[in-house]
Amino acid sequence: MGWRNLKMKPVFYERLFQLNRCLEQVCDILDLYELDGVIHPLYAGARKRSIEDLRADLSHILTGMLHQRELEACVKAVRPKLETQAGDDHTKA
Repeated sequence: MGWRNLKMKPVFYERLFQLNRCLEQVCDILDLYELDGVIHPLYAGARKRSIEDLRADLSHILTGMLHQRELEACVKAVRPKLETQAGDDHTKA
């Protein structure tokens, strides 16, 4: 297995970007409702903080999970090479 095969699917990162952008847009829309006087500034602020907390939490967790997948793929690619090298060393001894 070559290093080229270890690339994570771009769709995973695209989804993460979309998720972050969608939650940012929710805050933008709340700003508009607040500016129009539809919702109270205190309520809007509390909701925006909640949404930002959710966005940050999801981003942190999903980034960590994607990183974990990348590490696992690297280990799977390197382990057979190390085992082959170790086997060659034992046969030479």
